[in-house]
Amino acid sequence: MIKIGLTGGIASGKTRVASWFAQKGIPVFDADDAVHRLYDGPLIPLIGKEFGSECVRDGKIDRAELGKIIFDDPEARQRLEELVHPLIRQQMRDQCLKAEIQGEKLIILDIPLLLETGWGKFVDEVWVVYVPAEIQITRLMERSSLTREEAERRLAAQMPLEDKKKKAHRVIDNSRDWRETEKQLEMIWKDFDLP
Repeated sequence: MIKIGLTGGIASGKTRVASWFAQKGIPVFDADDAVHRLYDGPLIPLIGKEFGSECVRDGKIDRAELGKIIFDDPEARQRLEELVHPLIRQQMRDQCLKAEIQGEKLIILDIPLLLETGWGKFVDEVWVVYVPAEIQITRLMERSSLTREEAERRLAAQMPLEDKKKKAHRVIDNSRDWRETEKQLEMIWKDFDLP
């Protein structure tokens, strides 16, 4: 079974690309979704202890408050990753094993921080969903109602897409309309001779 590490940057369209494969029946491990599930359960007391009670409101993690802390403080972001990453890695391994047992030919591991965390070593190929930084900023401002400064700060917390492109086996350009992106995905589908 081929493990594809799908990555990109915030507001690059990576999730939409992963969904395209999922709709065609390819198993997809969504690291963001796995993190959100952890935020709804096992991480609540750990985050409260590590980052303070203001990050937990009414028995739930206040993601906006936590986001303010980790986007402004690289050390805080690293502490959060040390709590989250081992749990995500285990879930990823479990889903890969399940897909392999089921005889899947390919699995997409949708991991935003694939290269930043060194998790590229767990996959057979790295695919990067790419858009220029200016498009990322514009999409992020529109999607999340952020100021330009807030959007730029969030981008600065991740490896630039230009750097990710250099480490990719495949680059999926999502800077034009979706139909153009879909043409690239259809070519990949043919390359892998998927049913």
